[in-house]
Amino acid sequence: MAVTIMIMGMVEALVFGLISGFEKSWSPLLGSAGAVLNLFSLKNDIEKMASRGTTKGWVFGYLGRYTFSAALLLLGGLVSFETLLGVFFGLMNLKIVSFIAWRWTD
Repeated sequence: MAVTIMIMGMVEALVFGLISGFEKSWSPLLGSAGAVLNLFSLKNDIEKMASRGTTKGWVFGYLGRYTFSAALLLLGGLVSFETLLGVFFGLMNLKIVSFIAWRWTD
């Protein structure tokens, strides 16, 4: 799934570069990298909860993932509005790929 997220990020970077200029095409890649890190953080939290046999302790991982996403969006927003959009689309790759590509991961 992480590979699919990065491939989508590269395609988005190419399209984003054609639309808004190649100097801002790094922003979907930054968002996609953040999506992959969020995915691995979620996987780590699920494995910890499974090994403990309880669902306690999920709040710190949840807050950490969304604080990290907010920091990436803030970074993009400080640069320009186009960069903010690119980071947002990159972060949304995790949701899009999990909705579309779950059929391929069996």
